[in-house]
Amino acid sequence: MNYTSASIPEYDGKVPHLRCNKEDIGQIVLLPGDPGRVDMFADLCDNFKIISKNREYTLGTGYYKGLKISVCSTGIGAPSTEIAVIELMALGAKALIRIGGTGAIKENINCEDMILNTGAMRLGGSSIFYARPEYPAVASFEVVDSLKKACEEKNHCYHIGICASVGSFYHGQGRGTPFDNNYDEKKTLEEYIKLGILNLEMEAETIFTLSAIYGVMAGSICTVHCNRITDKWLIDNENAQIEMCKTALMGALNLNNLYLNKL
Repeated sequence: MNYTSASIPEYDGKVPHLRCNKEDIGQIVLLPGDPGRVDMFADLCDNFKIISKNREYTLGTGYYKGLKISVCSTGIGAPSTEIAVIELMALGAKALIRIGGTGAIKENINCEDMILNTGAMRLGGSSIFYARPEYPAVASFEVVDSLKKACEEKNHCYHIGICASVGSFYHGQGRGTPFDNNYDEKKTLEEYIKLGILNLEMEAETIFTLSAIYGVMAGSICTVHCNRITDKWLIDNENAQIEMCKTALMGALNLNNLYLNKL
């Protein structure tokens, strides 16, 4: 039988869940939730290669206009995101950018718009083990600025503000289930709306909180795939996702050129 440390496990010198080492990743890592989204970057980057696949984690690395960049799926929600974030930081990542889809709760935000979150309401669950609830989950100015410039360069409609990262897709985000006869969806949504929340998603606060604690830059860019107020869900959002990925790559390049290479 072969063993490794239960506290700090390794697999042939690789982190246990992402199954890669420091040489495999770039300083900037994009974080989609869906493992399938990692494959999109094969057409968007040069020499893009899948490094590892394990459970909900797929990690690939390539080059965008000469910049080495990695893409690593986190799965859905805070617990799996926590694992990805901690292991990527252990491997030397300097900036983590969430990319994905989100649900808007402002009537004027349309499907396929972009949302850049400056902060997140901490309802994910995992970050509470690292910092008290009062500790803010905020994005790095440098990342928000870089993504904002990318949206403007590509002439995208974008919105900037605070999201709620919720460790629940149904009740936590104001959705009933087939088993609820009298569930009041509007009541839950109205609580978020009164706080000025722009959108609901499931991973940003974990990324923001852990990155701030451990000195890594962090941000988020998501395309809107549904609007809970107008009750519209975009069925085919692949083109919007691809455009968001292109914008995230441009934002990563901006971040490297404007901020990271000056550290």
